[in-house]
Amino acid sequence: MTLITIALAAPPSLDELSAAWDTNKLSVASKSIQSIILEPGDLETVAKGKIGRRRIAEVGPDRVMAIAWTPTARGGVWVAIIDDIHGKMVSSLSEKRLGRNELDQKLLYQHLSLPWPVTNRQWVIKIWNNTLLADATDNGVWERPWDLADPALMDQPDPTALWIPMTNGSWFLMDAAGGTLVIYTARSHIGGAIPYELVTQWALATIDEMMSHVLERAAELHHHYIPGHEPIVGGDNQPIPFYDDGKGQDGPKE
Repeated sequence: MTLITIALAAPPSLDELSAAWDTNKLSVASKSIQSIILEPGDLETVAKGKIGRRRIAEVGPDRVMAIAWTPTARGGVWVAIIDDIHGKMVSSLSEKRLGRNELDQKLLYQHLSLPWPVTNRQWVIKIWNNTLLADATDNGVWERPWDLADPALMDQPDPTALWIPMTNGSWFLMDAAGGTLVIYTARSHIGGAIPYELVTQWALATIDEMMSHVLERAAELHHHYIPGHEPIVGGDNQPIPFYDDGKGQDGPKE
């Protein structure tokens, strides 16, 4: 487990975090799209006010995971993740929305710029809300999974970039200790001659950047997610309330 310190409000205790996880872990194991099982050290890291990151061994490419706690309400963190059109989570990754907007799902073309002489990569993914998990946890856990979709959905791809053969993952958001426990997992194989191990190491090296970006942006949404913004639904497919006046009043409560 690698530790990244985050400057947030005083973190909750290990007992508080464990109580939230224990309430939902069986449903997460059975109803999530990308199942996640926490190790004892994961919540211990979060209770110290740090972002934890580690790799999870699987057949083929390993999965990488990041975990953190924020005092921001779950709805605010969810908006920061869903409303990604306004900010990059990783600097070398660009994306374009495909098709018509759907409140609970979307299609994205994504393009990864890699250092020369490595060929750039591209892919199309479907992202959706796992409402079965929300229902199974009495709306206590939201999951936003993704998986590869048909490359033909992108009508103007990069003719010089390679299409990747695999990527999937999830964001998990759980109410915990008056804030939100945030878990991110991802697993990718980018094809070509690049070994699995290099891909996993790169993902592990950048996962804290992505998590930090989301947490920082979530804390600033009272300036952005206000009336006039496109409505965003939560992991239960219900609309997340706007911040009423742009000064942090009202807004996401979940």
